[in-house]
Amino acid sequence: MHPPNSVLEELEAAYAIVDEALARAPQLYACHLDQALLVLAWSIQRARRSPKLRPRPRPPQQELLPF
Repeated sequence: MHPPNSVLEELEAAYAIVDEALARAPQLYACHLDQALLVLAWSIQRARRSPKLRPRPRPPQQELLPF
C-alpha cells in the first residue's frame, strides 16, 4: 500500500493536468485556467520551501529473497 501523496506532489499533479488541458485547447488561455497555472506554480514554490508540505522520505523497499 502506498502512503498518501504530499501536498507538493498533489500540487504538481494538478499543475500537470491544467497544463495538459491548456496545451490541447489553446483558446482556453483567455479564461481563468491560465491564472490557475500561475497560482499553482506559486503554491508549488511555497510548498517546496515548507518542510511540512514536501514529500516524506519513502521507506526503503525490502527485497524478498527466494529460498
